Amino acid sequence: MTGHRDRLSSPSRRRRTGSTASGRVTRRRTGPGAGAIPLAAILAGGLTGLADAGRLRAQELRTISYSRQVTDEEFIEVEVQYGIGDLTVRGGAPGLLYRARMRFHEQLATPTAVYEDGRLEFGIEPVEDMESEGLSELPSMHLELPSTVPMDLTLFFLGGTADVDLSGMPIRALDLTNGASESTVSVSEVNPERMTSAKINVGVADFTANGLGNLNASEVEVVAGLGVVTLGLDGEWPSDSHLSIGLGLGAMRIEIPASLAVRVQRDSGFFSSFVAARFEKDGDTYTSDNWEDAGRRLEIDLSATLGSVEFIWLP
Repeated sequence: MTGHRDRLSSPSRRRRTGSTASGRVTRRRTGPGAGAIPLAAILAGGLTGLADAGRLRAQELRTISYSRQVTDEEFIEVEVQYGIGDLTVRGGAPGLLYRARMRFHEQLATPTAVYEDGRLEFGIEPVEDMESEGLSELPSMHLELPSTVPMDLTLFFLGGTADVDLSGMPIRALDLTNGASESTVSVSEVNPERMTSAKINVGVADFTANGLGNLNASEVEVVAGLGVVTLGLDGEWPSDSHLSIGLGLGAMRIEIPASLAVRVQRDSGFFSSFVAARFEKDGDTYTSDNWEDAGRRLEIDLSATLGSVEFIWLP
């Protein structure tokens, strides 16, 4: 799609209700998350401003929709930056490149929607000097991404809630940052593309990921700060997969299906908590008791500072 541009507009410039739009919302950005509050600032100061400004008067919310069908795209890059409100992400119907429905208040949030040269950007970001008086409803975005076009996918959640279903989506690389939102990521069907890497960074959020084996990734990296994290290791792990986990002050629950064998190399601080039933310990290495018999095996490197880690075996 070289040289093609969809310029998708903000209602502040042009009111629009159709499913396809032209125009553009511009913003300053220097990298993933640059238009929102940095993750380090969240950890240092919390989200007081977002909490105060996170409610909207329903009669002042506006809704805009964008969509595009697949033409000759063989690969795209997708970046979603979501600063406040409720986000859902799903795979779309065959032939659909993207479909987005945004509902927001212009005095609270700024929408982003750009497609150019095989790169797709969507987001809703909080504006400066937000006011909370009389607000009652959060912004929201529902996004459908291609089910037939391979993509590199970058997701940045700052606040609110996120429900992301990546089941069966053709993803070659995943970079997910969850600042302080309550988020769930599900992968119930195997990724048809072999993923080179999957990176998940969790700040102070409650985060749940199910079906990590279905990402079809050679390398999965999870870094968690102060949040409560649940990792479901169900799914079809490739034979050479590796999971790297770094935990700060938070709590992590790792759910293991009975059909998966796990070997954990532990590098944890003195004050960290580690609960691992059905594992045999040899120094800093913990090997599940089904290692010799299981059809699938997963190597895990675990580093924990002051947090707690619990391994739970599923039926």
